[in-house]
Amino acid sequence: MTETTEPKSSSWLSRLPRWLVVALAIPLIGLDGWVILQGLNYFDSIISALLLATVLAFLLDFPVRFLQQRGIQRPSAVLIIFLLALTLIAALAITLVPLILLQLEELIKHLPDWLDAGSRQLQAFQRWAVVRRLPVNLSGVIQRLEESAPEGIESFSLQLPNVVIGAAGGLVETVLVVALTLYLLLHGSAFWQSIFRWFPQPWGNQIQQSLRQNFQSYFVGQATVALIQGTTLSLAFFLIHLPLFLLFGITIGLLSLVPFFDIVGVLSVSLLTALNNVWLGLGVFFLCLVIDQIIDNAVSPRIMGKLVGLNPVWIILSLLLGAQILGVIGVILAIPLASTIQDIIEHIYPTATGPAAPSDLAAPSELEEKDAPQAVNLGVSSGS
Repeated sequence: MTETTEPKSSSWLSRLPRWLVVALAIPLIGLDGWVILQGLNYFDSIISALLLATVLAFLLDFPVRFLQQRGIQRPSAVLIIFLLALTLIAALAITLVPLILLQLEELIKHLPDWLDAGSRQLQAFQRWAVVRRLPVNLSGVIQRLEESAPEGIESFSLQLPNVVIGAAGGLVETVLVVALTLYLLLHGSAFWQSIFRWFPQPWGNQIQQSLRQNFQSYFVGQATVALIQGTTLSLAFFLIHLPLFLLFGITIGLLSLVPFFDIVGVLSVSLLTALNNVWLGLGVFFLCLVIDQIIDNAVSPRIMGKLVGLNPVWIILSLLLGAQILGVIGVILAIPLASTIQDIIEHIYPTATGPAAPSDLAAPSELEEKDAPQAVNLGVSSGS
């Protein structure tokens, strides 16, 4: 008779106090996390290019599938959409980018005058407060504004050519992202399936389905809302004759791609405008507030529905963690990834029904039937 040591090992592990198991697990998890962070930092450029290409391929897959439903084979549909996307980007680069750069140059040119005007307005407010014996002292703010503003403007002007040169130097990374996007559109399904195959089943399918749904609800919805907000604000700024209307509107629209970042854009634009004209700055602030509320209450619920089910505190923490790990790309991917982790935890530890077994999870086919519109594969399919 042969004795098996597996039950003894399992029994020995189960007899350990829970606090000891947790105490042993925490350092191991920390060590694994440190190793992963080192790997992410070492391969930062490659990982960023792959993740950005994945997002672009995911977004372009929607029109590709639309053409497929009209009877066009996938390779032909990919080629058509890819060429149309490149044409659209080239058209925007020819039309909008020069205007934005021109307005950016005007901002740098007029910013010293705006800062001087803001300093004078603060001095006038200080005198008004002194006459009425109000406990307001803005002398320190005025002095710092007058001393640091010229140095900051000069530093920004000197660094601007370096930024342009750095952007030109990123041409290789741009070509890599474009090539990866095309490859993922054509063969992304096989690539991602080879990765998710390493996960135990059916957890691998569940993770893939959760990523797919969260990417769809976040990126498509957030990009649509940002486009609407940027366009609406640019037109509104143009109608009220706001200087640099296009630069300000597009900046707020781009910041809207990340939750809560549009507030930073609105406050920055309002403060810059208030330096030259306080009442115009207040008008810009309330105009942005009204448009933002209309979009949040009338447009966003129809496009996005529930924002990936995350608590606002977790959203902010996810953004901070993503920025720390992968910079801008990490900020873009933080929320859908955090929502996916939350979905997995909820499946493992549901609040009411107790721990769920893998067999209790919905099959991928069932999840796909619940998606409306049809969910898109994270890696985008390669079939016709």
